[in-house]
Amino acid sequence: MLPRLRLLVAAVATLTWLSAARAAVHLPDGFSVEIVAGPEAVSEPMDLTFAPDGSAWVTGRAGDLWRIDTVAHTSHRVGRVDTDVSGDRGLHGVALHPDFPQTPQVFLSYQAARHSPSQYRAFVARFVVVGEGAKASLDPASETTLLEWVGDQAGQHVGGALLAHPGERLLYVSTGENNQNGRLNQYCDDPENKAQSLRDLRGKVLRIGFDGSIPTNNPFAKTPDAQAAIYTRGHRQPWSLDYDAPTGFVLSAENGGDLADDNDEVNRLIPGANFGWPKAFGDGWSTSTRTNRVEGFVSPWFAYKRNTGASCTGATIYRAPAAGSGYPSKYNGALFYADFSRKSVRSVPIDPSTSRPRESEPFMQGGTAGPIALRLGPDGALYFITHGGAPKASTNDTVARIVWQP
Repeated sequence: MLPRLRLLVAAVATLTWLSAARAAVHLPDGFSVEIVAGPEAVSEPMDLTFAPDGSAWVTGRAGDLWRIDTVAHTSHRVGRVDTDVSGDRGLHGVALHPDFPQTPQVFLSYQAARHSPSQYRAFVARFVVVGEGAKASLDPASETTLLEWVGDQAGQHVGGALLAHPGERLLYVSTGENNQNGRLNQYCDDPENKAQSLRDLRGKVLRIGFDGSIPTNNPFAKTPDAQAAIYTRGHRQPWSLDYDAPTGFVLSAENGGDLADDNDEVNRLIPGANFGWPKAFGDGWSTSTRTNRVEGFVSPWFAYKRNTGASCTGATIYRAPAAGSGYPSKYNGALFYADFSRKSVRSVPIDPSTSRPRESEPFMQGGTAGPIALRLGPDGALYFITHGGAPKASTNDTVARIVWQP
């Protein structure tokens, strides 16, 4: 296909998606969806973060990293890593150094090509960014491995979210438990299960220095035989990480189990906390009996039943930008969470007396594809990524934002 015709087809696909999305999406009065980058600009997008200049840095599952000018709606590929794209693997998390671009470093979390017929290798790596703005690019020779572990090809759930904590100056990393869903009854009471074992990095949230060092105040840094990078454990598929500066909360949006009474969760991370999986789910309910309570685990900060399907893929606390614009005041300080399966974003007021979420309320519903990531942009808009849901490029591959126009 000729290049100009290829671009025309991509542009038509974007307009088709936008028309369909606007027809199907339901939002409160005054809100609308705006496409920032369509399938002609991003392929299989997974996650995003923002630079101080307002640009969005977006990962693609097949290994691409793009920089998107959210004002001009232009994009370019910053760089690429070689990934294993079998199953749910590939390039996922991205974080920029808190001093970016003065410290021109970007962190990526990805799974590489097969380590062996039965295993893959996972990496958290740091790269140097050369050039600024529309001329920014990754220096491939600068790749420095900060963390590395081996996973099972047959297992699901790899996690891969990243958070560069601006206050602590540390890097948070989520890892999936990498078990096989169909073998839940076999491993749920096994104390050496990956998500529970302190000797395994999987099923955890990890915390390391920007150079890969281990913070001395990590909860298991002095525990014999433990992986000192572990910050919390007992996670199934911690899909995203987010930081709220006013409260200091670090939040993890997590996919729960596959049964109707399982929960999807937003967890507030507490040093050394054990969130129970796979021995317990939700508010301490036994995964094997479903009726007994199991003590010793931290309950979710916010949870909702899976019922006929759920996939919590993002959570953030809304904060209006300093300029004073942003969403109506009722949303300031509220939790927003995205669900890929339900094609929705919901808002949750937080009780100021307990700092805990109340009942959720509809915000964005419908659309041709569900949100696979949710982030608060520096312009006061909620940004989300839609993805075709299959391991290939799709006309549903977009970066979009929810704008408020009173």
